[in-house]
Amino acid sequence: MEYSIQELSHLSGVTTRTLRWYDQIGLLKPSRVAESGYRYYGGAEVDRLQDILYYRALGVELARIKECLDDPSFDRLAALRNHLAALEAERERLEQLIRSVKDTIGAEERNEIMSDEQKFEA
Repeated sequence: MEYSIQELSHLSGVTTRTLRWYDQIGLLKPSRVAESGYRYYGGAEVDRLQDILYYRALGVELARIKECLDDPSFDRLAALRNHLAALEAERERLEQLIRSVKDTIGAEERNEIMSDEQKFEA
């Protein structure tokens, strides 16, 4: 399937301005540019945008993302597995923080004093 820049923007939630920027810096080039100047993206570009967004969600800078994706030894499946592990670790960290905040709220509501150890368990 081929997407116009507008369609890919709508599909991915990335603004057309961002897609143009990614093109300008060589991070995500369209599969073709029509004579009218419109950019079109194919399946490979959709996959690459997905990879870019996963890296961005993990806080990786655009220049580093470009290096990774342009590396001839880039292994998409291995990268996806690494993303999953990092996201699961982040989820666990957030779950611990949520438990800690809930415990603190509960202690405050019951006028109980938490031990210093309990305050920093998360």
